[in-house]
Amino acid sequence: MIELFPSITEQDKEQTKFYLKKYPDMKSLMKDFEKHASDMYQTDVEGETAKKESNEEYYSNKTANTVVFDEKRRLIYLEYKILSEAIERAVALIIDEEERKAMYYRHLRGYSYKEAMNFMPYTVSSKTFDRRLIEGLVSVTNTLKLWGVLEREWKY
Repeated sequence: MIELFPSITEQDKEQTKFYLKKYPDMKSLMKDFEKHASDMYQTDVEGETAKKESNEEYYSNKTANTVVFDEKRRLIYLEYKILSEAIERAVALIIDEEERKAMYYRHLRGYSYKEAMNFMPYTVSSKTFDRRLIEGLVSVTNTLKLWGVLEREWKY
């Protein structure tokens, strides 16, 4: 029987925390790939990166290995894009405005805990801010679980 709203587990929350922690790095790598993909490909062609893909090869096929490296990079980029867009949408769907702001500034913008608290509409205690982050995490986890993101097996 399929649940209309699948219940989340502690493991789901931990997985969501991991994704949120990696989000800024994913965005940075995606921007770099978008800006420098052709440069990276050219470096592989001209450099030593693609000389041998594995130690088992007796000779190097730089052209084929370059294509393989480039394809792996592109697949990683696409998976990061799927995951980061899902996270952004899940945060945007948080109903409570203060929870959404707390999650946005703390995780999507990557501000420190103290800096993120400064973006709240009024001065809040750290306990109140913690509650906003916890409830925001639950909301994002529920959304990602509902969309099947947490069950997806990421290859890269």
